[in-house]
Amino acid sequence: MRLRHLFHPITIFILSIVALGMSLFLYIHWYLKATDTFEAFAAKYGLDSSKIMAGQTWAVILTLSILVGIILFGMLLIFIYYQKVIGLYRQQQNFINGFTHELKTPVASLKLYLDTFKKHQLSRQDQLQYIDYMLSDVERLSGNIGRILNLAKIEDQKHLDEVQTINLYEFTDAVLKNNPHIFPPGKVQLLPVVDKTPYSYPTMPGAFEIMLMNLILNGLTHNHSKTPLVLIKYEIGDRGEILLTIEDNGLGIPKNERKKIFRKFYQIGSAPKGTGLGLFLVHQLIKLHRGTIHIDDSPQGGSIFKIILPQRPHPL
Repeated sequence: MRLRHLFHPITIFILSIVALGMSLFLYIHWYLKATDTFEAFAAKYGLDSSKIMAGQTWAVILTLSILVGIILFGMLLIFIYYQKVIGLYRQQQNFINGFTHELKTPVASLKLYLDTFKKHQLSRQDQLQYIDYMLSDVERLSGNIGRILNLAKIEDQKHLDEVQTINLYEFTDAVLKNNPHIFPPGKVQLLPVVDKTPYSYPTMPGAFEIMLMNLILNGLTHNHSKTPLVLIKYEIGDRGEILLTIEDNGLGIPKNERKKIFRKFYQIGSAPKGTGLGLFLVHQLIKLHRGTIHIDDSPQGGSIFKIILPQRPHPL
């Protein structure tokens, strides 16, 4: 903790100013006082003052060089910190713009449907159709609010629920069957397993469901295919680890963006869509399970998210 405070930008800035002040003070002090003293000493004993002052001059130069180096290093760290702050500010602005859009769109839609109910006499069939639309908008709002609440829980290191040993394959199948109304148009398919392994794993069901839902929604939402497709596959690795693969035929992720997309608020492109929290939550939840995630190109043109869950995870 002390080292963390030592490298705090404010501390570094203060130390840099102190180093600069010391360098100026020493330069003036040695130049005006020490020089006269050594010249008087040399004259008194008949010594060559140029030889004596040569060593003193080099000592001053060395000391000042070290102090200037400290100043430059401090300024470099401050510049790097400033760049990170600017980058975080831009990401937060993207998040605000994206999240505002995500809230405004369903609210405007709900207002339109309610105005329609108020001004027009609708048949029962039309009423049910509009109600379905409004429920869809409510689900969208609820999903956005849920992501913010989940983010706060994870960052505060609060578990979403108790750890349970569950069959991940059966749990995934149940999530898909119970939430078809949440997914955008497209096809989500859980591939059958080739063995009879139970795929039992200690996990927090709520956290694991959030991870699955975010990866599936990411593949269906960022997708310009005629029929968006997400394939989910479970396998057992050579060391007994569980391999979860989620593949889509969407837009794909450039290689230079694959490490950045797991940052909080980060979104690809200058026109952000969504909140920039989905994949960040995925990454944090996988780390919570002591697992890892990698991204590859899909033969279908999209992306493949490969999640590795260790055979014997540490306690969550």
